[in-house]
Amino acid sequence: MYGNCDEFLYLGGNEQSTHKHVTELLGKSTIDTNTYGKSTGNSGNYSTNYQQTGRELLTADEVRMLDNDKAILLIRGEKPVIDLKYDIMKHPNVKYTADGEEKMYNHGIVDSAVGTISLLDLDEIDKIIGTKEIEEIKDTTYELLTEEDIENYFLMEEYEDEKEHKKE
Repeated sequence: MYGNCDEFLYLGGNEQSTHKHVTELLGKSTIDTNTYGKSTGNSGNYSTNYQQTGRELLTADEVRMLDNDKAILLIRGEKPVIDLKYDIMKHPNVKYTADGEEKMYNHGIVDSAVGTISLLDLDEIDKIIGTKEIEEIKDTTYELLTEEDIENYFLMEEYEDEKEHKKE
């Protein structure tokens, strides 16, 4: 489940098995109880009984009824903590998110160039080939490939060549 985790943060839930699990993680506490007895009559009697009993820190039902603004934090080697949840809408950097003032981030969409590569200075090319060809070069886009992309490209070329030879 989460055997390598040194921290466990319970933010709430509505599943009975989770409530029981949190109760087990919290453990038990020792409670001192005193009971008093008194009898009346000709020879009145009075007794006090001291007892220690164990009780869960929170029962499954108490875990279920935990306030929505509270969380339970368990850290290995430390006593459990019940603390207030942090309202992320009050974080100073929320303005940089879609919940704040920024646009929603779209993963995988490239909307700006990361860098440019110039093989030859365009003025030098103009002297060699002429202005019309330079305009064509300016309109050309290039894509940088990884070694893996290049290898896959050549493998695909070989595959296409084999298919052509089989047709003949």
